[in-house]
Amino acid sequence: MMWHNNKLFITIFAISLLRSYVAAQDINCYSCYDADSCLKNLEATDINTCKANTCYTQINANLTISRGCLDDDKVAACTAPSCVSCSGSEKCNNLNVCKSCNSDDDPTCAQTDASALNNAICEKADSKCMIRVLEKKTERGCVTDEIEKTCTDEKTCQMCTGGACNVGIFPEDRLTCFQCNDTVAACANAQASSGALPCTQYVANDSCYMYGSDETHVTRGCTSDVGEQNKCATDEEKCRTCNANACNSYGYQTEQLLECIQCSDNNLCPWGHETSTAKSCEKQILYSAEGKCYTRTFENGTVTRGCFYDLDDADQKVCEAGTNCTTCTTANGCNNADTQNFTCIRCRSDENDKCRYKSKEIAGEKCRNLVQSNEDMKCFTGVWRTNLLIRGCLIDLEDRDQYICNDSENNSCQICNSTNCNNEPSGAAYFLLTNGLLPAVLFALWRMK
Repeated sequence: MMWHNNKLFITIFAISLLRSYVAAQDINCYSCYDADSCLKNLEATDINTCKANTCYTQINANLTISRGCLDDDKVAACTAPSCVSCSGSEKCNNLNVCKSCNSDDDPTCAQTDASALNNAICEKADSKCMIRVLEKKTERGCVTDEIEKTCTDEKTCQMCTGGACNVGIFPEDRLTCFQCNDTVAACANAQASSGALPCTQYVANDSCYMYGSDETHVTRGCTSDVGEQNKCATDEEKCRTCNANACNSYGYQTEQLLECIQCSDNNLCPWGHETSTAKSCEKQILYSAEGKCYTRTFENGTVTRGCFYDLDDADQKVCEAGTNCTTCTTANGCNNADTQNFTCIRCRSDENDKCRYKSKEIAGEKCRNLVQSNEDMKCFTGVWRTNLLIRGCLIDLEDRDQYICNDSENNSCQICNSTNCNNEPSGAAYFLLTNGLLPAVLFALWRMK
């Protein structure tokens, strides 16, 4: 009887030990499904004790994350890269998750913030995420030891801590352009096509372009684009580029942005004009054409100014041939110069040895300020400071000095009113020298020291 009781006791004790051993194999796992905390705030998720000794981290079909206990019969089905299992340590399913893509395979890796792109399970819980530009391509993923060593320039590589933290357009200054080709009818009208997107390739000082073979076949994109889609790589004549975000939205025919001086009045048109009086042009121009203004002088002396593309084809050809016609493209009102070809000798005796006595050997120059009337067509020769002789256009002087030169009783400055008339050595300096006044002036200046 006693032996029977001892045997029963031993059996119960063995079962208790076995149960304790099995219980010791149970581990705690993070448990969550399709919740934001499952990705970014694990400490806020539930923790379950698993009868099986395996935890898992899984990327679901909708790109959300789930974590929990993994039954023994499902371990074999949990395979990388979408599922990673672990055992032997508490809460081992705490691996970080990062966005993972390459713009070589998926352009949206560069063109979007990547929030809707694939996730990847990293090797460690403390693994960082990264986004970088390498050889113009954009990559996102988990940081490896090799990447961490080379990710030193924040302009081209950035690391971050947290679940799927490597989102956002990168670099932030990546240019955005309208991007479509001539197989899409809406591409002819940028406003009707899809919105502007960041360029797939990252290149410093990138630009947008528009290319049109005709009014209905238009391609838009980035000049950094590679392959056949980059029309500008082979035909620059039909290519128009620009350097601002979404700037390649031109229509095939577009408004001329350059404003021009426009006149034909015989009395006023020949004279110089303020650039602020320039006006917008009437006709639209081809998207690839450069805005252009013109000034034309006819045989009878009549002058006209205006927008080059507002002329008919025959007159455009005359202007292009340069027959008494000049064009400009530089700035609004660039066709504002006077047509009188009025010039003066412009020099200083402290800079040009010929200025004082050999001024006839110096070529005349246009005045800096606009010659807008006959009254402006005056040259001067004057002495400033200690015998400094200056020749130039009267309208280029300050008002005070113009007043001095216009004073007939002031012998320090003389004026004349014809082209290059101030080239005579009989100017103010010559007058002072021949009349013995210059030594007196210099003596007076010396006494005032």
